[in-house]
Amino acid sequence: MAREEFIRVRVSAEEKKIIQQKALSSYRTPSDYVRECCLDKEIIVLDGLAELVTELRRQGNNLNQLTIMARQERIRFVGFEPFEEVYRRTWQVLNSLLSRVA
Repeated sequence: MAREEFIRVRVSAEEKKIIQQKALSSYRTPSDYVRECCLDKEIIVLDGLAELVTELRRQGNNLNQLTIMARQERIRFVGFEPFEEVYRRTWQVLNSLLSRVA
């Protein structure tokens, strides 16, 4: 949708700061944040999600490296127990975050 219209709103310095902080914490621009608030769209912020994604990326990288080494026949056996523990904890954190939303 093309957004071609402007609405100017005056706010105090403190109000501007609050809007900017809330937008940042919800991973939105101030414009997106204000627009969604005014249009009664639900804004859900899942604290801890960034750390979860970082951990998943690390584990994906580890699995990728193991796959490459296996294809190069540099390794023959991989113990997956540490990965199972990481994925179990990851699912626990994800379910905990999602339960806050529901």
